[in-house]
Amino acid sequence: MFWNLWLGLAALLSLAAAADTAIYQDADTGLTFSTAFALYKSDGRGITFRVAIPSSATNYAKYDAVIQVVVPNDVGWAGLAWGGSMTRNPLLAAWRGSNNQVVTTSRWATSHSLPTVYNDSKYTVYKTGTKSNSTHWQFTALCTGCTSWTDSGSARYLNPKGGNRLAFAYSPNKPSNPSSNTSSFPVHDVHGYWSHDFNAGSNTNFETAVARLQV
Repeated sequence: MFWNLWLGLAALLSLAAAADTAIYQDADTGLTFSTAFALYKSDGRGITFRVAIPSSATNYAKYDAVIQVVVPNDVGWAGLAWGGSMTRNPLLAAWRGSNNQVVTTSRWATSHSLPTVYNDSKYTVYKTGTKSNSTHWQFTALCTGCTSWTDSGSARYLNPKGGNRLAFAYSPNKPSNPSSNTSSFPVHDVHGYWSHDFNAGSNTNFETAVARLQV
């Protein structure tokens, strides 16, 4: 099932819910994250999404964010929409490559079809806060260009002092070329939405903590 089959499959896709955001203190990075758990299976399996931002961030202005994602091993790829929908906002897709390395890709979609590579946002994956075990894998990355973007000539900004609608996607199937961040990937089986409290992940020491993270 690939993106060119989207229209025929749209009615079959499940809509999953995510819990309210909470505060998470991460010992590895020294950052405070706002965290949400996005359920994709009725047996309780889900993907955890965490966001950390600088306390100096102001509304209607660009700022960097650190994203930390915890993914069960059965996931083929996981996705995050920073603007809360599939189209016209920065998208993150992540999976594990042929050697189990973390692969992230920045994408943009103008329709419900395979998102194209988006060069206005960039992910820097850190060794600090990136790990795996027998059940899950986790990555931590700095994103520049994720909290602000231009849509049809208008600037859009994520509110650093309140809630922002985010969306996630899950597929059990891996991309066609897992080691490439420009690979095509199959349509998601599950997607969902939630309001993520960015202020709960505000950090007074953001720049100092990020500077200590190992690339």
